[in-house]
Amino acid sequence: MNRLLYLRFSMANSPSARQTLRTGSDRTFRAGFTLIELLVVISIIALLMAILMPALMRAKDHGRRIICGNHLRTLGLANTLYADEQDGWYVPIMDRTRGSNRYWPSNRLFRELVGYKPKNIDVDQNWHSPKEFMCPGDVISTKERRDSQWNNWISYGYNLTDWYYSDWFGIGYAGHKTTTVPSPAGELIFTESNDWWLWWWGANYEDGWDVLGQDTITPYKQVGTDGPTLYRHSEGVNIAFYDGHAEYMKKEKAFSKEAWDAGAPGMWSVFADYPPTEEQKSRLPVPAVVKRSRPR
Repeated sequence: MNRLLYLRFSMANSPSARQTLRTGSDRTFRAGFTLIELLVVISIIALLMAILMPALMRAKDHGRRIICGNHLRTLGLANTLYADEQDGWYVPIMDRTRGSNRYWPSNRLFRELVGYKPKNIDVDQNWHSPKEFMCPGDVISTKERRDSQWNNWISYGYNLTDWYYSDWFGIGYAGHKTTTVPSPAGELIFTESNDWWLWWWGANYEDGWDVLGQDTITPYKQVGTDGPTLYRHSEGVNIAFYDGHAEYMKKEKAFSKEAWDAGAPGMWSVFADYPPTEEQKSRLPVPAVVKRSRPR
């Protein structure tokens, strides 16, 4: 028995046995990661994230842009349907003869055609747009960020350029007929804004958007770009036209100071020159009921 124990002890302490134990221990240690190897792996993951994150963000913004474009296309098509039902009159931007129904966001028929609410709603309680019809990139309306004076939970504004050369309160009726828009596919009707109306100079991104970004109504008025266009999607904007189609434009294409200085409004107005002459202004349509309601 003692001899057997001696043999086992001798074998365990032989050079070959000790080498075997060291080799097994080394193998066990090498099965894990060293600190340097872990740091290398972490660095590779960080590098991949740095490469992939911008692409993922662009993909997310592209998805928002598509949803927003679909909303604007819906507004544009609803406007053409409105004209079909109203003897060629597009939904008015404003009609001061219609009481609480005088501005387009609360127009009952138009809201129904867009898909907001049925005709018999209480208009005063339904000025704002339902959230499912807001631009997903609109952080003002979707989060209901309050302004110091005006609150419009509406992601889109209606183009008032053809009427905004005069006193605001002097505008009794603003809205086109199908016969007064010569190029429906080239005339802007709705685009992205923080207000229910917008106009050509409000698209001036150098004085407005580049300074304020996604801000509320009053700050834009304070810098002189009221009725603004907001370039929410990679410094670009979705636009709906009178024929019902929508397209995306970069801000440099949507607004040009050179065109403004030259009085060449392009898609912003039915007039070739801006501001229009008195004779050109007289061509703007006014419904007979509005004409009869004007003071003589």
